[in-house]
Amino acid sequence: MARKKTIKSSGNEQQVAEDALFKRMEECQLVIDHLRACPAWVVIKNDLTINKQWVDDNWQDITDDVKLQRARELKLAYNHLINIEGKYHEDLESINNQIKAVTSTHKEIIKDYDTE
Repeated sequence: MARKKTIKSSGNEQQVAEDALFKRMEECQLVIDHLRACPAWVVIKNDLTINKQWVDDNWQDITDDVKLQRARELKLAYNHLINIEGKYHEDLESINNQIKAVTSTHKEIIKDYDTE
């Protein structure tokens, strides 16, 4: 059976961690806002999607193993860029959860006393 143990964290370390998280949160929000407002991003995203689809449609025609591996890597890069806005959203959610944990005055440490 697990019990929770509460300890207090030091104020200076907590403030530094909070500042870093708030700075990163602002950066993520800035990127999201700019991507949403940028008409060029829509065109770039469409081009990336078309190129990714080309790789999907033509991978079977690539006979060279090195070129096939490069095509796989290229597809992963396309997917990453196409989904970059979502990744910043995920980072923002993660940061919000971390801020809640850091701003809490007590830290909970779960310790299993039965396994000692």
